[in-house]
Amino acid sequence: MIWLLLTVVGVAEVSALAGYRLPGNVKPTHYILEVLTELEDPNFKFSGEVWIKVECIEPTNTIILHSKQLNITEEETTVKEIVSKDELVPLSITSQKLVKENDFLIIKLGQNLKQGTMYILHIAFAGSLQEDLAGYYRSSYIDQQSNSTKWLAVTQFEATDARKAFPCFDEPEMKAKFTVRLAHKNSFKAVSNMPLSKTVPYEKKEDYAWSHFEDSVPMSTYLVAYLVSEFEFKEAPARHNNVTFRIWSRKDALSQTELAQDVGPKVLEYYETYFDEKYPLPKQDMAAIPDFSAGAMENWGLITYRETALLYDDKVSSKVSQDRIAYVIAHELAHQWFGNLVTMKWWTDLWLNEGFATYVGTLGVEELYPEWGYLKESMLDYARFVFDLDSLVSSHPVSKEIGHPDEISQIFDTISYKKGCVILRMMHLFLGDSFKLGVTKYLRKHKYGNAEQDDLWAALTEQAHADGNLDQSLTVKEVMDTWTVQTGYPLVTVVRDYEKGTAKLTQKRYLQVKPEGAVNDTCWWIPITYTTQDKPDFKDTLPKLWMNCANRDTVELTKLDPSSWLLLNIDVGGLYRVHYDEQNWKLISDTLNSDKYTDISTTNRADLLMTIMDLAWTGDIAYEQALSLVSYLAREKDWLPWKIGLNKLGALNKILSRTPSYSYFKDFMTKLITPIYQEYNKLAIIPEQHDKMKLHISISKWAVDLEIGDSLKQIQELFVKWMETEDPDKNNPIPKDLRTNVYCNSVWYGGPHIWDFLFKRYQNSNVGTEKSTIMYALACSRDIWILNRYLEWSIDEDSDVRKQDSASVFSSIARHSIGYYVACDFLQRRIKDIYLYHSSKGHRLGSYIETCADSIIYEDELKKWKDFIAANKEYLKEAQLATNQSIEAALANTKWYANHYKTITKLMKS
Repeated sequence: MIWLLLTVVGVAEVSALAGYRLPGNVKPTHYILEVLTELEDPNFKFSGEVWIKVECIEPTNTIILHSKQLNITEEETTVKEIVSKDELVPLSITSQKLVKENDFLIIKLGQNLKQGTMYILHIAFAGSLQEDLAGYYRSSYIDQQSNSTKWLAVTQFEATDARKAFPCFDEPEMKAKFTVRLAHKNSFKAVSNMPLSKTVPYEKKEDYAWSHFEDSVPMSTYLVAYLVSEFEFKEAPARHNNVTFRIWSRKDALSQTELAQDVGPKVLEYYETYFDEKYPLPKQDMAAIPDFSAGAMENWGLITYRETALLYDDKVSSKVSQDRIAYVIAHELAHQWFGNLVTMKWWTDLWLNEGFATYVGTLGVEELYPEWGYLKESMLDYARFVFDLDSLVSSHPVSKEIGHPDEISQIFDTISYKKGCVILRMMHLFLGDSFKLGVTKYLRKHKYGNAEQDDLWAALTEQAHADGNLDQSLTVKEVMDTWTVQTGYPLVTVVRDYEKGTAKLTQKRYLQVKPEGAVNDTCWWIPITYTTQDKPDFKDTLPKLWMNCANRDTVELTKLDPSSWLLLNIDVGGLYRVHYDEQNWKLISDTLNSDKYTDISTTNRADLLMTIMDLAWTGDIAYEQALSLVSYLAREKDWLPWKIGLNKLGALNKILSRTPSYSYFKDFMTKLITPIYQEYNKLAIIPEQHDKMKLHISISKWAVDLEIGDSLKQIQELFVKWMETEDPDKNNPIPKDLRTNVYCNSVWYGGPHIWDFLFKRYQNSNVGTEKSTIMYALACSRDIWILNRYLEWSIDEDSDVRKQDSASVFSSIARHSIGYYVACDFLQRRIKDIYLYHSSKGHRLGSYIETCADSIIYEDELKKWKDFIAANKEYLKEAQLATNQSIEAALANTKWYANHYKTITKLMKS
């Protein structure tokens, strides 16, 4: 057989024909995909054939589909018309060309295809299993019993990498059924989207077999999945929906699948009830992959995960990692409805997949573990992330137009996931039960098909009108388009007239850096909820009134007690900030700084801390007033206000740690934290209650950093005790939830021998969550040569740092005071090598860029940063969104330094 590389042509030759999108004149209906995987071959190759049944939608003599980095056997490509069940008529092919820029495979025919007629397109192909974590790639691990390297091959196709595994129509709207057949060595097992139907010998290769899988339901190419490995599985106990649920992993990690066995089936059943729509497949496999670029991938019937996102060892993994694993499982299973059953038509509406999975995943965890308080904490966290990123001019709308496919990867971000989630929750709150019923209506109407956000708005409007939960003159689209098609979110300003007992509300877009001379005409439909000090009610989250474009400057509240505070946005149910007049802020602050601080709900206390610190950052409120309110934390006992308060104070810590005034800030923080530390000063005694455990861990971290009491001594004694154990890999006396703190500070204060000891534990660990904890702690060193070596390892194929963890190592180092200089210098010196290490995927540089820009505070640093960005455009073109945001975030920091540094220093000093 002769492998022929097709002629490669330029974009100009086909731009007029199709641009970057498939023309849609033919559409696939069924793929038969056969793939031979040869993991024992030194070249790690795969090969196969695909038969694609296509329907001609419009007469054409050209078939355009996708292919990338594949060798196509041009002489074996055929197109045949299906005349009848038993008769196929070959058509002549006049040319085949590959357009590299578009990943197009263009097949020209000697005659037109006929509208409404079915054809079979056959293509033979081959490729190599790379270690680039995309397409059909290879991963490896060390088998503990044999101490040998084991290889596996697995897919990761989202967003546009199915074309790297087989020629296909690689767009989400091109749904089809798939019949997958995998050839592999007999010692390997194969898994795919659908159940295994049979295994037969492969006559052309000794000791090989074919694994045949059942026909799939219609699905997009990015959801096709297969895995060839020596993995084993644990099957969860059967439940009443009769879905077979299996967790696959390395044999050595099989004991870590119990949490997934418990969470997965329960969440799946909850969703079936919640959506009133049965899970359509007979089985659900979940596999823990040693090398995986994302956290997890929702392939229908075969969800793939990083090991840290699926495997849990009760003796080693922290409670925080338990939360994370439960959520990731819930998120991916939510995708089986949102994304898989109903798929966005194009990546513009990615948020329909990710925003829904984020919100519904949170509901799933709340259903299983109500004692965790997961819903409230997550929603507050998501809002915090959105408030930060979406206050930049360089942010983007939830529903973002996508041109070149390179742009797709950039929108898998806070906006698509977290903002999508928060606005869904907001809509859920103002629509009530109509939300859930409307979502079911949407799913049923579009199942096995594709949809746009307008399809969701239509279903919700119809249901809400029928239920009487939405005024007949109003549509969900009119309200929600203001949140999805424009960038940003509103700041609602409240100015009270205390003599008249009224308050006037106005709205404008909130921005970190105010544009000079710009007129802001953005407006939103805002559901306003509020309560007052004289009649506090923090449970009623139904809107009392609406702000919109027509009344943006005329909304007024009446009959307000002038001696009582007014508080808007109950339970942070809306995606908006609230800025009060000075007197109202004082009334709120006075309450918080008294024994009646609990009169304001926990969530809203946290929101007030977040809001006032951010308004002080932008100069909308005086820091003296902000710090006066924040000082109430000295009496706070609940986790959420502390979490948000410490996060916002942590932003100051990051900036001030690079200035001469840092000692004053440390004194301020010591005074603030010491009272709560007295309750949690026995660091090795971890509270059982979920929120108290998190508060204990957070306070202990700050206490050690500030060297309060004997906290540092306790940390060091725990680590020494561990080092002195006979077998530190099996016996670790450090409480598992305290290990991040203990490890990091021991590395920070210790020398190279401490680093080497911990790195040895990293090498020997069999638990992904523990390896991740150690990997973070290794970045805490103060030795510049060690940090530089660690950074070098992070982009070395032969080191112990896996490619999936490369960016995490970098960001972990850069977030420490000394490491910041080392890491960001490394980025600027080695950007080309980093780019090439990540297989020339520029979007992966986004996290590197954001991390370094985050701590820029001086004008000369900003100028150098801009120069660096300008000089390296070729490596950053796929990370343009993150690059623009990094410059704006750095600009915001420099403006803060110029405007507020002296004031903060004076306040902290006094």
